[in-house]
Amino acid sequence: MLSEKRSDKAVVAMAVALLAVILVGEVVVYTSDYTDYSASASAEDGVITYTVSADGSKSYSVVVSDSNGYEKVTRLYLYYDESYASDVEDVEADVGAPALTQSYYLKQLVQLLEYRGVTDVTYVDAQELAEVLSASVAAGSSAGIGLVCLNGALPDTVYTGNAGDLILTWLESGGSLYWAGNTIGSEYATTEGVVAVEGDYQTLFLGSDCLNTDETLTRAYEEYSGNAYRSALSLSNNNVKYGVSPSMVTSRACLALGYQNGGYASIVAVQCGSGAVFVFGGDYSDYQRYDMAQVIAAGIGPQSELVAVDTGTVTRGSVSGTVEATGSDLTAYIYLGGYYPVYGKHFDLRGG
Repeated sequence: MLSEKRSDKAVVAMAVALLAVILVGEVVVYTSDYTDYSASASAEDGVITYTVSADGSKSYSVVVSDSNGYEKVTRLYLYYDESYASDVEDVEADVGAPALTQSYYLKQLVQLLEYRGVTDVTYVDAQELAEVLSASVAAGSSAGIGLVCLNGALPDTVYTGNAGDLILTWLESGGSLYWAGNTIGSEYATTEGVVAVEGDYQTLFLGSDCLNTDETLTRAYEEYSGNAYRSALSLSNNNVKYGVSPSMVTSRACLALGYQNGGYASIVAVQCGSGAVFVFGGDYSDYQRYDMAQVIAAGIGPQSELVAVDTGTVTRGSVSGTVEATGSDLTAYIYLGGYYPVYGKHFDLRGG
């Protein structure tokens, strides 16, 4: 009997120790000080030279793209207004995990973006959103300005289902809209509730009818075959619910990333005037949030082309390397940590 009790205690002790290791690992992943890492990159005569540094041991990726004129977002707004209605599916969280609410999603997204060098991030309510969009349109260009909307329905201060709505004018002037959580444009929000749009909302934002409106078509297990961005950026979300079919976008430039099922992709960027609409498939999830942070930080646009990828591991020091690449609008995105990045930085290499 005594040996059995000792054995039970040993098992419990081992389980507690293992759990502690797992929890410590998670803390490292999500709270590592990104100042422990650094990266640099420059280009000359078709050769990109980079250096990556880390205090510990991390895998790294150097993703070189030709942006073909797309201007990376450097100022980002997050729409959130509790006084306005929303329309998103409830997501059941794992036992003990925080509920996947809009508020929690946005707070976590801010942290993920900070690790990746995107720090000019501002929350706006419905009225403030109208003011900032109007100001950038009046300034003549909205390039480099982004908006994240997870509400399932844009507020009536900027969208009511009409071609002349402020959000569409803003996109035409160069803004970038990052959308997740419902079929884009199908509804707009008021303080009283959500209103269904009767017109062709898909054409307003995407130029054609190309959205997945079949809510039973969700999971995708095949990588999108049109490019290698899925592995290059360590994209994880494989849900195509509410997603875009790139082959059905007939009148505008578009770029699909991630996974595909039934012709729909988990991430699609579509040109809208001088701006872009990014649609992330699925309901709220951690993987969707990781992918959104990666795409924003990497400066990927509807006409981006993957030019080269270099990978390796850096351990308590620095690693340097070179990548051969040519293009008119070259950029490099360097990140450490693979599928759980702890650091990322974007470099504009145009002219190098």
